[in-house]
Amino acid sequence: MYLGWFDDNPKKALHLKISEAIEAYEDRFGDHPNIVLVNEAEVAQVDGIEIQPKPFVRRNYFWVGRHEPTPA
Repeated sequence: MYLGWFDDNPKKALHLKISEAIEAYEDRFGDHPNIVLVNEAEVAQVDGIEIQPKPFVRRNYFWVGRHEPTPA
């Protein structure tokens, strides 16, 4: 399950926007996410989180969730 997060504040650093989206996910679902889908132009580094740029994600939107690897 993903949480959609929108933040278009130009004064806020990208990694802070993502961190706030992660915090909102934890508050909502009580679990720690491990992936954030972002626009291809908004890639940032966040410790412990896989950031995946996707062409279908609009700028200033962040899709936060848990990705479980498929068993081999």
